[in-house]
Amino acid sequence: MRRTSFLVLIVLGLSCQDSPPLPKGAATPKTFFTSKTMDTRFYVADHFLASIEMQVSGEPFAELLGRDLAGYDRFSTTPDLYIDPSSGQNTVDPMSYSMAIESYEYSKQPMNNTSFESGAGLSLQFGPVLNPAGVTGDAAFVLLRDRLQHFADTSHTGGALACPMGQINCPMPLPTNWVVSPAPAANPYNYYGWPGYWPVFAEFKSFAPDIAPSGGATRSCSFLGGYAAKAAGVQAVGDYECGYNSLNLIDRTAQVEKVISPAAMGFALWKQGLWTINYWQTVHDLAGNGITQVADADIAQVGTPGNTVVGQYPDPSDASGKAMLMGMPGVYLGDIPVEGWQGLTMIDEMNNKAAFVLQKTMTTDGSQVGGFASTADAIRYDYAAPLRWWPAEIAVTETGDPPPSGFAWKSFPKPTEFTITTAKSRLRDLTALAGGFAEFFALTDFNNQDVGGQVSSRATFDGDPFPADNQLPDGEETPHDRALAAIKVAAVNMDRLHFDATNKVMVDEVTISSGNVQRGSLVTTVDASYSIVGLRTALRSISSTLTLYSNDTPDVLGGPTALDAAPLHGTSTALPVRMAELIRAQADFIVAKLVTQDGSVANAYDLSTGKADSSPTLLQSEASAIRGLLDAYLATSDEKYRQSAVRIYSDLDKRFWMKDLRAFRTTAQVSDTLTYTPLAFGTIQGALRQYWKLVGSQPGNERTASELLERVQRTNKLVANGWDDANADNIVQFPDECTGAGLQMAERALTGELSHPDETDRDHDCVPEISSAKLPSALAAQVVFTRR
Repeated sequence: MRRTSFLVLIVLGLSCQDSPPLPKGAATPKTFFTSKTMDTRFYVADHFLASIEMQVSGEPFAELLGRDLAGYDRFSTTPDLYIDPSSGQNTVDPMSYSMAIESYEYSKQPMNNTSFESGAGLSLQFGPVLNPAGVTGDAAFVLLRDRLQHFADTSHTGGALACPMGQINCPMPLPTNWVVSPAPAANPYNYYGWPGYWPVFAEFKSFAPDIAPSGGATRSCSFLGGYAAKAAGVQAVGDYECGYNSLNLIDRTAQVEKVISPAAMGFALWKQGLWTINYWQTVHDLAGNGITQVADADIAQVGTPGNTVVGQYPDPSDASGKAMLMGMPGVYLGDIPVEGWQGLTMIDEMNNKAAFVLQKTMTTDGSQVGGFASTADAIRYDYAAPLRWWPAEIAVTETGDPPPSGFAWKSFPKPTEFTITTAKSRLRDLTALAGGFAEFFALTDFNNQDVGGQVSSRATFDGDPFPADNQLPDGEETPHDRALAAIKVAAVNMDRLHFDATNKVMVDEVTISSGNVQRGSLVTTVDASYSIVGLRTALRSISSTLTLYSNDTPDVLGGPTALDAAPLHGTSTALPVRMAELIRAQADFIVAKLVTQDGSVANAYDLSTGKADSSPTLLQSEASAIRGLLDAYLATSDEKYRQSAVRIYSDLDKRFWMKDLRAFRTTAQVSDTLTYTPLAFGTIQGALRQYWKLVGSQPGNERTASELLERVQRTNKLVANGWDDANADNIVQFPDECTGAGLQMAERALTGELSHPDETDRDHDCVPEISSAKLPSALAAQVVFTRR
């Protein structure tokens, strides 16, 4: 699947003015709920776990339901508008719009926030691969500037500045070059070619996301007709879409928690990997064609400035997808220029993160932070090697001063000291790293025909702009081997540290003292379930079968993997086999100890007392159990896991779904208040989506399938948007049906806002514009819905 970008010209030939007016809703009753944001903080690990589920529940789910992605009118002031491209008929379709547009874009923009915009992490300027000597000042600036400019060349994103004479704060070159190239020599608003660009390779654990986006400023930033903008009469959007100075944190030092967490880095990496694979579904030529085929002899020239490579792309008039057309000379990286440039930046961030977590963030004693001397040492780590693990939290000390308010950063803060503050090993950390590096490895794996074997990846990892690899697990200093090493270390330590052989389950936390492993006794349902998802993602990745979205058919086990030739001592079981055994062990424990015969789920189980937690079940426990067991079914083809998920869904329906209010409780037996967090929202999205795919879509389950989609729509709109459609007419009666707050704190142009802070909510979908909210397009940490 190839995602349409906002820079691609899409002419639908029909605007909402061309069709009869839509019907008005019935008289508005009182909403069922009012709501209030209780915490706006951005907790990175939980936010990106939710973002991963939201992306997979976005465009691909809508396409699976038969929607044409070109049919959504993002710019209409009528919310949720879908125009059938074949008939031209206007409909309001909140269900698919909430998937294809809102869930999808709401999942992407927090990734951009941490990767390029806010500055809530360690700057790529001091990444261990980009800047191994740790130089500072102008030397460090030049390293980062030249790297970003090279990415602009290889994606054909750069161009000369077009700006009124004397205007130094020029947000964008015109008309189609997005990165000023060469970068302005002394422009205090734009040192790197894109105003306010703040690339991060290691995200902090949390931060206060407050920003001050420029409002109403649209001097030269537009979508150039993309996403039906021309048909909708959209001429320009806010400057913050084309320059990030006003999206940097207002007071970074005060707003960030300078703590490195493997879970935060891992789930952010997982999200970056998913989106970069999305960007890398094609390369593009100078005419904007999405090139999918290039002669092998020409791949080395793809991305070279001035190249004359001619590729091929699918004929859009051929429904079979087999007919190919010849493109224009000149082929560059990324599906389109700006996404190529941003994708290359993320790949560089992921590569530097891989080196960082292997070399700088591990410990052998719980006191001193360090790591492997080389990727070769990391790839040799096994059950017989000296024990090394990732501590759960590391405090960071930085030096460096911010620029004056409103100006761009040139010299970013340099990390100077790392201090372990929580030495325990946590299963959630290893799950996040295993899943995150699995996505990254797939991008580098030429044996994976659906991802790394495509022209885009082969042209990216061929020596320029990223090192080539011999595709063997031999510890070369390459993205391929760094990602593979990180997967191996995470998988080994899941088993070596966290697996309790007596109870046959991986525990949540482990303390290591003087080389002695002291396993905790707690097994939480969320962590046990998502460890299955992380392990399966890693296993599919090293088996060269991980795809962008189509991972919903039972796996074939026993085939060759990328780790088969890697050293493994201290065990007689091959690591891929052991990973599959761990998946089964986790699933068996969930079924036996955390799920009752009637399908109710406990939040946790204490091995020391032999008892399940008796507190009221949380929504994320019930939902994650469904999610994990369905992945266990796919990993093992064992039907008992799917049937257990069926029992849990029955309990979810009975104890959590409130039919009169059409909403899920967040705590069993509590009906007056719903406390939604990214974790609760992300896990229920993942559970409903996977249950629809693996149970609801089966013949004979049509009623369940319809019910699931209704609940997806209602949950998305109520919880994310804060729209309580109490009269169930699918029409927003604005502002009466807005509850006061949704988890989605604000939104930007791709979901209907155009930098009009005076309007607050231009498209009347109950989600405010970012320059009005002064918060990013991201999820709040907690929103409480109160029943009237």
